[in-house]
Amino acid sequence: MQQSTWFTPEGLEDLLPPQAQKLEYYRRKLLDGFTLSGYELVLPPIAEYTDALLTGTARHLAIDTCRFTDQESGRMMGVRADMTPQVARIVSNRLKAENSISRLCYVGEVLKTRNNKAKGSRSPIQVGAELFGHSGVESDLEIIELMLESLTALGMDIKLSLGHVGIVDELMALAGLSKEQSKELIDILERKAIPEYQNFIATLALSDDLQVIFNQLPTFCGDADEVISAAQQLKGVSAVLDAALDHLTQVIEHLNQSHQLDMHLDLADIRGYQYHNGMIFAAYNSQGYLLPIAKGGRYDGVGKAFGLALPATGFSLDLRASLDLLNDDFEQGFSSVVYAPSVTDGKLQAKIAELKAQGLRVVRAYTDDAIPQGAQQLVSENSEWILKA
Repeated sequence: MQQSTWFTPEGLEDLLPPQAQKLEYYRRKLLDGFTLSGYELVLPPIAEYTDALLTGTARHLAIDTCRFTDQESGRMMGVRADMTPQVARIVSNRLKAENSISRLCYVGEVLKTRNNKAKGSRSPIQVGAELFGHSGVESDLEIIELMLESLTALGMDIKLSLGHVGIVDELMALAGLSKEQSKELIDILERKAIPEYQNFIATLALSDDLQVIFNQLPTFCGDADEVISAAQQLKGVSAVLDAALDHLTQVIEHLNQSHQLDMHLDLADIRGYQYHNGMIFAAYNSQGYLLPIAKGGRYDGVGKAFGLALPATGFSLDLRASLDLLNDDFEQGFSSVVYAPSVTDGKLQAKIAELKAQGLRVVRAYTDDAIPQGAQQLVSENSEWILKA
């Protein structure tokens, strides 16, 4: 029996004309902004061999990757769950940009095995930009500012959240935590389970100085200026901690001078620990939307599995998930609509081409009653086609 209604799998959905046109408009806006900032577009394939998709820092994507056997080679392939590892492969293995800075951007659909209703679709439209070949604070600032510019172009009023995974990583090293203990602590911090965190810290054999720091760590969260000021008491504990705090201080001071925005800092933020190894950042909608609109960070050493380890920083956003937050009154690029009859006439065809070149939308009308009242239409007068309302 034929189905009267066809359903797509949960978490996978169609975008109908109004939403699809809206997405395409904002996609172009983002890519144009990347281009104006010197980022070049790359388009990786939607599927690759899994040994390329899930190598190095991308191993954590294994559970989210849809896999199948390639009928040509017999090897296992996967549909990408994230485009960033693909871009890392391109810059390391194809462009081989060892001694230069590479700025790349990308857009495309990804697919995840699991449906997380809180985070939106299983097939996000991922848009992002990555900067390879520079490890200093300047490239972090460039990417953060590009993210802010991109969201401003989308018409969003945002808050910025900052962190540095190197801080918790260094504290775990100073405390001599085992692999199992580190994994447990990271899980606790990701869940922000403060009572559980306090119980865990109480089980550790820490020096008096480290005990104080671990007890204070969850309190280093809030207004960026206030937190970075309070965190200066951590200076002198180790060179790694000093460098991370100096890095954050430079970023905060720069953004205070160049941008007017609310900044939040959390020194216990360990988001993306399996992937990031330096500064992390995320942008939130100031209207109270709880999930980040865009996020990114530093992931130095990316590309090592492809033969070229590069410092890197970047950000991405899910354009599909952001659609409901974007203005519906967007310019669609067409100044008006003109209706044209469906007849065989070379002059009519030339006139239609002329109007389209001017940015007018020309729709074929098969019958007179298909033309809305008062609409512009092409009519024939004295063997010429002219516009009339």
